[in-house]
Amino acid sequence: MSKDSSKMKFWTKGFIISFVFLILSVLLIVFLIINHIFLPIPWIDLLYELLRPWLLSIFYNYNLYIYGGIFISYSFLLLLYVLGYNLAKVKHMTGSIIYIFSLLGFVLVTFIAVHYAYASVLFNQDLLLNARLMLLLLFLPMTFALSLFLFLVNIDFLIFFKDLIKARKIWKHRRPEFEIEVKGKITYINIKTDEFVFTPVPMLIIAKYLQSKGYSVSWFVRGAFNHLISLIISYLTGWPRARNALFRFTGMKISNNCSISQRAVPDPLLPELIEFEEGSGCGIGVKLLTHNVMNIQHGSFSFGPIKVCKNARIGAYSVILPGVTIGEGSIIGANSLVTDDIPPFSIAFGSPAKVIRQLTDSEKEEVNRNYRVNS
Repeated sequence: MSKDSSKMKFWTKGFIISFVFLILSVLLIVFLIINHIFLPIPWIDLLYELLRPWLLSIFYNYNLYIYGGIFISYSFLLLLYVLGYNLAKVKHMTGSIIYIFSLLGFVLVTFIAVHYAYASVLFNQDLLLNARLMLLLLFLPMTFALSLFLFLVNIDFLIFFKDLIKARKIWKHRRPEFEIEVKGKITYINIKTDEFVFTPVPMLIIAKYLQSKGYSVSWFVRGAFNHLISLIISYLTGWPRARNALFRFTGMKISNNCSISQRAVPDPLLPELIEFEEGSGCGIGVKLLTHNVMNIQHGSFSFGPIKVCKNARIGAYSVILPGVTIGEGSIIGANSLVTDDIPPFSIAFGSPAKVIRQLTDSEKEEVNRNYRVNS
């Protein structure tokens, strides 16, 4: 079975488990409402009386101790993450295993905490039953969505953790050689391996080199986080300045008066290599790729910066490849594939993008218009 089909299988299981939780919660709430307001249901009262002492102990009498245990678990996992992250700078495999295990623990403990907190609402004796039922209905959709998200993230970390464990012997005894090749603005990490580049051993080799250049030790995990943040920014953030501020948080360099349109997709692994100078921008759905693994040579990972110079603009749904600089005042037509540098004050489009003409003097004056800086 391929990894994609395996992930799809896990996604399906996650949805089914969360959906079953949703249905059971709805049925429970419906039966409780019917029993409390409309028509007494004897078996509910009987079942409740049998389970009530145990449930009250777990979800009400001892909830302070349970929440204290959750807090202690978070504290321990945080220390474990810090230890693993710093150890990964020296012992890459061991450190990675430790901090991935801590992230796995974070998600699992959060999953348990969310469902415990939801169930505790029903047994909170400080609230009237009507209030408890209303709170259960109110929090049900959020609990369902959060449980589905946490389940899928947990599967992601679990598979990653298992792959790292399996790769320990290879990393220790049969670690492949690699060489660094720099061609212009593109850096190639060529690994002599039969494995796909995004398996643990090649990935840790790449991580080790990127670390030496000042990038995050956990750049692959951080990439997954950046991708999630980018999706939220792209689809849920409407105000351009707010979107710019959030993209800066992921590492992008964005100057004043830039316009990054909705559904723009920056590279999640190395967003630090993307720079927009003052007055530049891109249209809807533009993809900015600073890394590439789809090279002719198997086991090759390449990366390079993208720079959009002052007042340059990129048309909607264009794709910008690593190492590209779009010159000052240039305009890229919609749906273009930009593979090489574009000179200043040019109009280019196509796949691959070609310069069609240079801007006229009057067009240059308009493009070079100085806007008032918004702080």
